[in-house]
Amino acid sequence: MDGTRGNASPQSGGQYHNDSALEGVAANVKLLLKLINDHKASCHKEKNDGRRMLRVATMMTILDNIRSRIQKCQTFGKRIPSEEVQGEGSSPLKQCHIQEEHGVEDEEKEKLRRELNAGLAARKSLEIMCSSLGREKEIIAAELAMKVHQLNETDELINDLKEQNEALLKKLRDCASDNKEKTRSVNNVVETQENMALQERNKMLSAQLLRSLDGYRSMKRRYKETKEENIIMSASMEEILMKIRAGLDHIHDFKGCLGSYDDVQDQIINLEHMFESLELQVAKYEKKKGLK
Repeated sequence: MDGTRGNASPQSGGQYHNDSALEGVAANVKLLLKLINDHKASCHKEKNDGRRMLRVATMMTILDNIRSRIQKCQTFGKRIPSEEVQGEGSSPLKQCHIQEEHGVEDEEKEKLRRELNAGLAARKSLEIMCSSLGREKEIIAAELAMKVHQLNETDELINDLKEQNEALLKKLRDCASDNKEKTRSVNNVVETQENMALQERNKMLSAQLLRSLDGYRSMKRRYKETKEENIIMSASMEEILMKIRAGLDHIHDFKGCLGSYDDVQDQIINLEHMFESLELQVAKYEKKKGLK
């Protein structure tokens, strides 16, 4: 290749730059745009995305790669000095033919070099993408493992809560049954106390009733006795009244016979007044008895 460059014409001498480093920049830019769009979408959906820092690091790596490639393209290149073609017996036609052949070879080599650089750049971009995807996969796997662990802990907690709930329900049923029994016993005690109070009240009422019956019977008996006494007294009073009236009649007759004797008359008058007062008293008694 140095021989071909040594046989180059003076007109073709000068500077040229190898722009093969720019072949992989387009792929890196596309990858960068894709990561930027993914980052924007994830930021809108989830604010606490665990892959955010990984995407930012990948974007910074791609930017550094693009910058290094652009800088390399600016500084890379070789200045090829023009050398005079010397040699005896060489004709201009032969020199042109050689220059054309070497030009075709250089173009093919440059084309192959550009393709190789593009393939290397694409490979490196794919490696970066695969590494980022691998990291994302590891992060996702770690998150999934954490979620599985949390789910397992949640299941254990739910099972514990179920067991506690069943135990509490059992205690609640036992307490309810105990309360029922206590309520029944309390009700029985209350009923017993009420029954005892009612029995005591019944005893008191029965005693009062018996006393009332005894009093009624005694009053009835006294009433009969009093009635009999009143009948007897009434009979005796009537008899006394009849005797008094008869005595008064005799006194009146006797008074008429003994009109000349003053002392006897006075005594008879006194007796008469006495019997009259007795008659008035008996009459008052009879009047009160009639009102009763």
